[in-house]
Amino acid sequence: MVLKVGIAQLRPYTGNPEKNLMKMNEVLKEFNREDVDLAVFPELYLMGYMSRDLIYRLAEPLDGDIVSRVADLAREYGIHVISGFAERDTKYEVIYNSAIFVSPDGNVRSYRKMHLPDFSVFDEWRYFRRWDGGIETWNVKGLDIGTMICYDVFFPELSRAYTYMGAKILVAISATPDFSQPLFHIIARARAIENTTYFVWVNMVGTFEGLGFAGASRVVEPLGKVATDLPPMEEATQVIEIDPHKIRVAREKRPILKDIHKSDIDILISSYRIDEHR
Repeated sequence: MVLKVGIAQLRPYTGNPEKNLMKMNEVLKEFNREDVDLAVFPELYLMGYMSRDLIYRLAEPLDGDIVSRVADLAREYGIHVISGFAERDTKYEVIYNSAIFVSPDGNVRSYRKMHLPDFSVFDEWRYFRRWDGGIETWNVKGLDIGTMICYDVFFPELSRAYTYMGAKILVAISATPDFSQPLFHIIARARAIENTTYFVWVNMVGTFEGLGFAGASRVVEPLGKVATDLPPMEEATQVIEIDPHKIRVAREKRPILKDIHKSDIDILISSYRIDEHR
């Protein structure tokens, strides 16, 4: 049984969750006509990636109004939703750059971004706290999904951890400028091949304060074949099919997961420890 994934490569309104929810509603309504199982929206879509200091006012906990309204949409259209969101931790009053997962039955989970860029045009460390805790997979129609956010994909340990937790699909939501887009296209193929998983990369689009975000979202099959590329620099939606049989075939042809040894991990951990003492 295939899993139908709807990619929503959109230009978010800056600092306007109301308008972004309205656009999400329109997209989910269209995806519903195509029997989509899972819809994926870009990084910080609900608040707008370039909201800057507005994030302090817009961020909400997972039981806040914005997520509740996403849950209403997921329930109405019968679609699981992954979307970028500024998540407020009310215990410590810190904010995370998160991906929320909302299922039609009202279940709400989040993944908090682990790697925050502070180079070039990026200043996420100013607003967000880095997540340093555990991760979990999310399940749609019997397939486990591992979720990451943008810069996270440059760290293969995270993708591999998800894969060993049972993920058959790796989803990365992103706010990637045009000058970085070619790197993400390469990495999407690498992560798919080295883990024999599907890799779904969904990027935002638009020009904000002179900075252009690339779009060009990409889906890669488990042996590295590009299943689809969305157009650059424009809004687009597309429905793609995830075929579990291709994952099984890929793992028979390239038994990478079978051939990884614990010693590979031990060497990696040892090298980290050596670096700490330099």
